[in-house]
Order: sequence, then C-alpha cells, then structure tokens
Amino acid sequence: MFFIPFTWSDIVNIDTTTNVGAVTSITDSGATNVTGYFWELKGSSSFSDATTSSRENGTTFHESTLMVSFKPSAQTTPWLDTEAYKNLAEGRWRIVVWDRNDNFWLLGEEYGCDVSTGTEDWGVALGDARVYTLSFMAQEKYGPRPLDATSYSDLSSIFTIDATP
Repeated sequence: MFFIPFTWSDIVNIDTTTNVGAVTSITDSGATNVTGYFWELKGSSSFSDATTSSRENGTTFHESTLMVSFKPSAQTTPWLDTEAYKNLAEGRWRIVVWDRNDNFWLLGEEYGCDVSTGTEDWGVALGDARVYTLSFMAQEKYGPRPLDATSYSDLSSIFTIDATP
C-alpha cells in the first residue's frame, strides 16, 4: 500500500471518458504529482467496502475499512517503530491499496482515511510475532476508486513513489 498525506487542496483527477472512472493522477494545487509512501504488507491484512443507503433520505455512502498488520522492522528493538505507527494513527491519508489481483484502489479520495482502532500484540510462544494492527476507515460518497495502472511502474504517472522504508 501507499500512504499519501491528505491535503484538502490536492486534486484527484478522474478519467471521465470511460465508465470505469479510474484515477489518472493525484496532484497538489500546483499540478505536481503528490508523493505516496510505500509500505509493504504481507499476511493478515484485509480490505472491505460497505454501502449504506437511506430510502427515507435518498442518500448513499460508502464506508471502506482497511485492516493492516505490521511487524516491527526489528523484533529485538520494536520500540524504535513506535513513532512511525503513531504518525500513521494520528494522520489523515489517501491510501492506495495494491490487491492480490494486481489492481490498485484509492481509499479516502474526498475526505481521507483515519485510523479507527489499533492494537499492539505480543505472542505468548517463543516463535510468535509482535504485531501492530491498525484499522483505517474512509467514509465517502463513492466506493474505492480504481487507478489507471496495471503495474507498479504505471503508478509513477499517477503519483510520485517513495519506496523508502
């Protein structure tokens, strides 16, 4: 996944010539691509989108939830990662999710994603992991929007990739 710091003035450009409505670029107010910070995930992470409609009000909105588990960068000094997880939990983000089918999805397009819950878990057996888990939530008019990219390298035309761990 990629974390893009949420700024109200950023512009999410959508391809309106197709029915897909894919994101073609995410730029700041000066038309420069914003930076997305890569965070590699593996294992027990999940992504879902729930649609809520009110017949009485004539409204519909989407609530997307991204639950991610991170292991500390070093099991012997996990406290060194505390600041990074604190920043993720306190920030507001646009998040690009790269699913197992090589599709890219944007969460928090209009209002951003915030952390709703988080845990730090220690295993009990010698081989158990120490894991941080954060649940990001976005409430939007539309569900997660696809990106106009079919590979990792295609993303560089949509936003600037920073793969620094």
